[in-house]
Amino acid sequence: MVGRGPALVAHLLALVAGVPHPSHTSSAELVARQDSVLVTIRMFADDLAGTGDLKIYVGERFGIADRRGTPVRLEWFGSEPVGDVLVVRLKGLVPGGLPGARVRHELLTERFTDQVNLVRVRYADRVATLIFVRGDRPKTLP
Repeated sequence: MVGRGPALVAHLLALVAGVPHPSHTSSAELVARQDSVLVTIRMFADDLAGTGDLKIYVGERFGIADRRGTPVRLEWFGSEPVGDVLVVRLKGLVPGGLPGARVRHELLTERFTDQVNLVRVRYADRVATLIFVRGDRPKTLP
């Protein structure tokens, strides 16, 4: 145990200090039923430090526009910590459903150059996955 003391102490200090996780990712799931959509976003809670009011931050960096380009009003449906992840829920009405809608997922891309945001969408008997990185524009659902 003599040679392990300093290394073990350094490892424990790193754990206690909250060394950042090695990847910067978030995921969102959109589930549509008829003209409504439920959005569930999962982000590492420590990545959100310093972003300010969470409702405002999410509203400015995540969005859906219907097939005509009209922004969908997403209402806050709550948030909760689950381990080291923060789960945010939103809901909204999308007249005509999600086919042809445009999704924007820019959460945390302003903070981390390696941020990758995944969006899984279930709608009209379809499943689609969109991948967003820094600088991506909104993407259209098939």
